Amino acid sequence: MIDNTLSATLARLVLSLRDALESAAYPKSKPHREAVRSFKRHLADLTSAARKLEEESEKGWTPVAERLPDVGLLVLIALNDDDVWTGYRDGEIWRYVDAMPITKERVTHWKRLPSPPARAT
Repeated sequence: MIDNTLSATLARLVLSLRDALESAAYPKSKPHREAVRSFKRHLADLTSAARKLEEESEKGWTPVAERLPDVGLLVLIALNDDDVWTGYRDGEIWRYVDAMPITKERVTHWKRLPSPPARAT
């Protein structure tokens, strides 16, 4: 859900950047000033959406009764037998990472996978 917001905000940011660049030859013109203002607003929106996404991923486990991850998104899943696995939703079916359907257990919670560690330079 928030990923869609992030994608839409990024798309608006790119369009406003394009408008600002196209009008850059006339920096004092009203269209250029409006395009730059729009770009700054969309950049702030994108920053805010990214911050929300980061906070959401750090908050912990999300009950499936509260919200489901996007279909096909690989996540950590907690089962009713207290096991934790990686898995994803395939429509209404939950599957383990190897594509086997989860049939005997029930997914109770899910969590985004953590970001990979930063590369050493």
